[in-house]
Amino acid sequence: MALKCLVRWASATLIGVAAVTSPNVAAETATLRVSIEGGAFNSKFKFYDASEGCPNYNDIPGAKHFLGGVRASSKGASKALSVDQPVHVFLFRPKDTPGISAGGGASEIRRRSLQVVLNGDATLKYTGFDDKVPTWEATGEIDVQPAAICETNDLDEGDAAD
Repeated sequence: MALKCLVRWASATLIGVAAVTSPNVAAETATLRVSIEGGAFNSKFKFYDASEGCPNYNDIPGAKHFLGGVRASSKGASKALSVDQPVHVFLFRPKDTPGISAGGGASEIRRRSLQVVLNGDATLKYTGFDDKVPTWEATGEIDVQPAAICETNDLDEGDAAD
């Protein structure tokens, strides 16, 4: 009987601690809902941390900059991301792999990606392609730029060090 009381007390304490700390966690992340008009067979949206400059686009689980991916569809999928941190969003379509390799790998991925900074929940919808670069519509609390902006930021930081 005493064991049951102890377990109930411990459970109530853990629930109370979680309730108190969860607003702090929620304030640090926001949800980005990504979709593609018409869907995309066997494709994924991949997310890379760009807070330290241009990421390396290594997408194996546990890679330093890789934040994960979600399946691309017309229905959309959500990804929780840090607020006020630049993230590169890349629509990976397996049929584009030869073109990415021929275009220089990371620089070609960067050319085809977007850099987003969330200030709150937002949506990003790819509506088509122009020279293999997705065109998009963004709504909500989001700042969107071409991912190549990280190259300019890296150069600015390098100039400051000189």
